[in-house]
Amino acid sequence: MKKLILLLLFIPLISFSQTYKDVMSIKSVEMFMKVAIENGYEFDSVDEDEWVTYGYNIIKDSIKGNKSAKWMGYSQKDHKFSLAFSRTSTLFGIKENLDDTEYDLIVKEIKEKCKYYKILNHKGTAYVTYSCSDSSYKGKIGFVIEEGWGYIRHFPEE
Repeated sequence: MKKLILLLLFIPLISFSQTYKDVMSIKSVEMFMKVAIENGYEFDSVDEDEWVTYGYNIIKDSIKGNKSAKWMGYSQKDHKFSLAFSRTSTLFGIKENLDDTEYDLIVKEIKEKCKYYKILNHKGTAYVTYSCSDSSYKGKIGFVIEEGWGYIRHFPEE
């Protein structure tokens, strides 16, 4: 019985996760929304800078802001996207770093299938970037871990 309960707890983690292939397919706001919706994300907002944002299992909070362990955003103005994955878990009040998140799995494939480009800076943060021949988007893909979050960001061609 315990095994069945554990299995049922982990099915959502296995069923809904972005893949390298999903990231490589994003080339427009429509494809971004398709990837988000098909991976179980829900719409959060469109801000004044035209960023369309989706979160996974969003906890709504009008005072402190909505919370989620995974976010996806697409800039309709600049045609770029970003993904953010929490790399920590809190179990029984103990915070633990995770090493096998969706972020880690996607980054592993980027490093295997793409060619290193260079370090690019975005708002004071250095991202390692790669050029991926599999990609539908134009530009580079970059990633970094910062303050317990793994970020994957598209850098459009300039």
